[in-house]
Amino acid sequence: MGVAELKKVELYYHKSVQENVARILQRSGACQIIESEETGPRPAEVDARLTTCEEQETHIRYLFRALGSHYKDPVSSIDRLLGEKPSLSLEELAQIAQETDLKELASSVKTTETKLNELRIETAQLKTNAGILSKIRGFPHPLSVLGEGTRTLKGVLGTLSTAQANTLKEDLAAYSDDTEFFVAPRNSKDKEAWVVILYARAREQEVLELCVRDGMTIVELPPSISGTVARESAKISDRLAEHERQESQLLGDLAQTADEWMPAVQGLSDYWGILHDRYHALAASDATGSTTRTRFWIPTEALPNLQKQVEAVGPAVAFAVSDPTKEDHPPTLLKNNAFNRPVEALTNLYSPPVYGHLDPTSPMAPFFFLFFGMCLGDAGYAVVMASILWLLFRKYRKMPASTKNFMRLFYAGAVATFLYGLVTGSFFGDFIDAFPFMAFLRPLKEALLIVDPLKNPVAILGLSLLLGVVHLMFGLSVAAYDEFRKSNYADAVGGKISWILFVVGILFVGGGSMLPLFFYVIGIGMAVAGAGLIFWYAGREEKNIFLKVGLGLYALYGSTAYLGDILSYSRLLALGLGSAVIGSVINLLGKMIAGVPFVGWVLAIFVILGGHVFSLAINLLGAFVHAMRLQYVEFFSKFYSGDGAAFSPLTFQTQYVDVFDEI
Repeated sequence: MGVAELKKVELYYHKSVQENVARILQRSGACQIIESEETGPRPAEVDARLTTCEEQETHIRYLFRALGSHYKDPVSSIDRLLGEKPSLSLEELAQIAQETDLKELASSVKTTETKLNELRIETAQLKTNAGILSKIRGFPHPLSVLGEGTRTLKGVLGTLSTAQANTLKEDLAAYSDDTEFFVAPRNSKDKEAWVVILYARAREQEVLELCVRDGMTIVELPPSISGTVARESAKISDRLAEHERQESQLLGDLAQTADEWMPAVQGLSDYWGILHDRYHALAASDATGSTTRTRFWIPTEALPNLQKQVEAVGPAVAFAVSDPTKEDHPPTLLKNNAFNRPVEALTNLYSPPVYGHLDPTSPMAPFFFLFFGMCLGDAGYAVVMASILWLLFRKYRKMPASTKNFMRLFYAGAVATFLYGLVTGSFFGDFIDAFPFMAFLRPLKEALLIVDPLKNPVAILGLSLLLGVVHLMFGLSVAAYDEFRKSNYADAVGGKISWILFVVGILFVGGGSMLPLFFYVIGIGMAVAGAGLIFWYAGREEKNIFLKVGLGLYALYGSTAYLGDILSYSRLLALGLGSAVIGSVINLLGKMIAGVPFVGWVLAIFVILGGHVFSLAINLLGAFVHAMRLQYVEFFSKFYSGDGAAFSPLTFQTQYVDVFDEI
């Protein structure tokens, strides 16, 4: 159901052509390398090439960190994500690598960055000193007295609370002949006082003990600050201005370097990454003195073309092709038609299937789109979504396949939403009915309207639950098919088909008043047959009669879980109804604001546009998450476990440039 057939290839070739062979394998983008099971040392030449790649990538990572913030990239992140990247050949990138000494460039940038960091540290210290000096403005003596002092005099600078400052001043009064107490000017709101105490050296021990006892925090000034407060403040201001000029110059140098070299660094980032992957593939191969063996998985349909290219290298190559065995664990490559291909992203997001098992993509696709459309449920929002996606497709012609498929997922969802919105009469909520200028569309709306969720929610609820039954029973049918395919007939009949008979039979019996008598009779037969099969299957391996009965009854009790599963589909009504209600409320607010004189309609336009943009965003997220949840939790639990490994080929993985190889 969409899992591509793979072949296991053992490729033998002479070491003289290993570079060309590895290049062809990487260019094909179709080979997933199988790591060698041998633990011996890597070939010296391969190890040297890998070391070179890693060294270059180290320089590149540093340059990105150091220059990235200084570079104004002409290609935005969104444009690059959507494929708008310059195209370069491997030969062109090799030429750039030859002309660019990344080690020297990184060393030069590191020197500039070191100067800048040292300058900023010194600037921070100068600003700290300037802040301290601003606190003790008015101090009349040279600040050298706070450092070395004089032969007989010394000073100490510190901070403490206002109350503590008064206490300290009173305590120092006992040494008034040998001390001078200076309190810096402060605002009434300041909770902290800056003080300077000048004291005779003979009183140093007593003064410092009092300072510590009264809670004074001593502040040290650098020895270089020795003049008056005014003079030192002026010197610091001059130095800060000079530092600002130097910092601006260094930043300009980094910006100039970034503008000159970052395009090359970006290209080389991809180039050395490509070579690193290539040489890692060679390192994962087995090697003897002159021969290398590389093992890989490849899709069957891609093998002939690759074999032709490799054999063109020369006679010193040989292929050994085999099918996967039970001991192998092949990766999984999904392969679906154009309709189902976008949904592969959801399968991989959950977990790819094990190779050889069923691919849930095709069974899931129509239900996902249907549920997405019911959850979003507004034709107007669908038109906006489709228009935005169409513009993106038109603008970004080189969009990566994975991104394009993911966007096609939403495009198909927009189509489903549009169709559902038409039959439920929702176009930006009740926009057509709310505003007179849309009256010309009302006949068309009424002609297409089948059921209005706001007027008849019970009908939508019934439809949602019915779809839930169909969805779950289809999941069981897929599981039964898989069991039949594996020749597990008892599991198919007793574990899967039995539940289809039982659940559908119970529903026919329960809906007897709304269905013809034929369905009621058939329902009884289906329910009895299903219950019997469930009862038998649960206890088929037990010999003890009591255990058989107990297990059978317990299995039948599990039918209550199906009721909960079916009720989960009521979210289709809830989300679709929420989208319609929110849109109608936004339109109502717009009509109310439009009644404001003069500016009402202008304000109403902003309210309606902003409200519907918000509504689209929040309901789009809800529709995606809940439509996906119904697949993962309700549908997959009936037949799918995942646990596979996604096919990950050796290829050109790039971020900044599109690389092509012309051999």
